[in-house]
Amino acid sequence: MIHEILSFVILNNTIFQYLVFLLIILGSFYLTKLAYFAFKKIFHVIASKTTSRIDDLLVEALEKPVLFSVFLAGIYYGRRVLILSDSINSIFSKSFTSLIVLLIAWFLLKILDAIMMNYFSPSSSSSIKLNESIYPILSKLLNFVILIITFLWIVQNLGYQVTSLIAGLGIGGLAFALAAQDVLSNMFGGAAILSDKPFKIGNRILVDGIDGFVKQIGLRSTVLETWDGTKVIIPNKKMADSVVENISVERARRVKLVLGLEYSTTTKKLNQAKKILSDLVLKNKSTDDKSLVNFVGFNSSSLDLQVIYWIKDLDRILETKDEINFAIKEQFEKNKINFAYPFQTIYLKK
Repeated sequence: MIHEILSFVILNNTIFQYLVFLLIILGSFYLTKLAYFAFKKIFHVIASKTTSRIDDLLVEALEKPVLFSVFLAGIYYGRRVLILSDSINSIFSKSFTSLIVLLIAWFLLKILDAIMMNYFSPSSSSSIKLNESIYPILSKLLNFVILIITFLWIVQNLGYQVTSLIAGLGIGGLAFALAAQDVLSNMFGGAAILSDKPFKIGNRILVDGIDGFVKQIGLRSTVLETWDGTKVIIPNKKMADSVVENISVERARRVKLVLGLEYSTTTKKLNQAKKILSDLVLKNKSTDDKSLVNFVGFNSSSLDLQVIYWIKDLDRILETKDEINFAIKEQFEKNKINFAYPFQTIYLKK
């Protein structure tokens, strides 16, 4: 009875052949579990005992592709048990070849990521490491090239002529190119940013009234983090066309202050006020040892003194302004130098 059931034929294969196929697939599944155990208990331990970092990265990167390759091997050998028609066999062969191509691409991507991480990432100890702005873009570009090649290879394997496919795009390809103008503009903008290097990750910049720190420079856009903690994503095309002020590279912050004194202030008091202002800037440890103090004009209700000084400690800009402003108020009060306030004198003709 059992022999008759096992000998029953369905689509040119006996029940026994189907059972053997399923057992091979099941066996490959458990073999995958064994391979996973080997990676965890053997290869990871061996790699962790070496001083090199690349073997740790490679073992971790190749773990999943190797497990998938074991499972694919089970499918390949299981398929040899079955008798397939020419059409089904052709479909299986093309599908299996496509899976092999994807597996190879997966291997390449993982190995490439491991090599890039070990030798070229900003955190690596290698002498050839890349700038933190260039590294992610180059990594993504190489991955994109591998994926495009993989796609074209699979399309060719499925029986389509790649050259004919590209040539057949015709009007559709032109429409796609026109639609992709903004994408290409942003990519060229990103390339301009990377080549000109007007700023880098971590810099504080001001663009179109947006003040923030550069968190990411991508192929399409640049990400800023504002003082409020929000993320602003600016297309690279706009970044390339806008006036960008890199605040982080300034040597010192220039401060301009205009003080209006009463018209009753004597020239002696004006000179005294100028000396007080110069001395206060000179004594402050956060400022450059220079300032410009000038009597700049007769305003409608005040005599104006202009003070220009530079704060060299960029981490204490607000604190330095606060210190100098308080010191000016204190010294002027002490020396009876009065600030002016708006007023009008009205003469009545009898």
